[in-house]
Amino acid sequence: MKRLSFLLLFLLVAGFPAAAQSTAQEPENHAVVVERLMRYHDYGEYDREIRDVANAARDYLAYVVKSAPKTDKLAALFDIDETSLSNWAQMADCGFCSYSIQEKLYPDARDPAIIPVLELYNDAKSKGVAVFFVTGRSEGQRNATVKNLSEVGYSGWADLLMRPDTNKLPASVFKSDVRQTITNKGYRIVLNIGDQASDLAGCCAERNFKLPNPFYLVK
Repeated sequence: MKRLSFLLLFLLVAGFPAAAQSTAQEPENHAVVVERLMRYHDYGEYDREIRDVANAARDYLAYVVKSAPKTDKLAALFDIDETSLSNWAQMADCGFCSYSIQEKLYPDARDPAIIPVLELYNDAKSKGVAVFFVTGRSEGQRNATVKNLSEVGYSGWADLLMRPDTNKLPASVFKSDVRQTITNKGYRIVLNIGDQASDLAGCCAERNFKLPNPFYLVK
């Protein structure tokens, strides 16, 4: 009987070697991902891709302004984080933690401008296009945000539209609703630029420009 039990056990183990072990592949190690993101930024690929997108947006804007009826109220919309301003220093320091964690760790951070986007912003203003900031930052951050934008060279915006503190809608819904409000005021949104798909989803922009951001995701 003992020999028979041993034989059955042997057949079960030998017959199902794959079933005895997990075939799931563990996720890529976080340290490896962080290192790859650091190289992407530090070797210049990130900046080059931002410049390419911003240049394409400027070319498009020049065409639209030239061909638009004089009576049209043209508008260009700008996201803030990783679009108009860079949080790179905080992200790199905390190992690419979320924006909400960055707020807690670096409450007094002053973010530098992303220069190609600042140039696009000023180009839009010089062409008589109304510029709006549409951001997922909360109203509680308004004073700090206005100060930061002004210090790095942004000025003369038509409005800074921030998330009400009680608004819990996904960014893709909140920002689409904001664009609808701008359209309802008679503006023709010819350009919308952001680093997240949620910055661009929904109505009402004629042309969206997506900046690279493999560092975090906002839905």
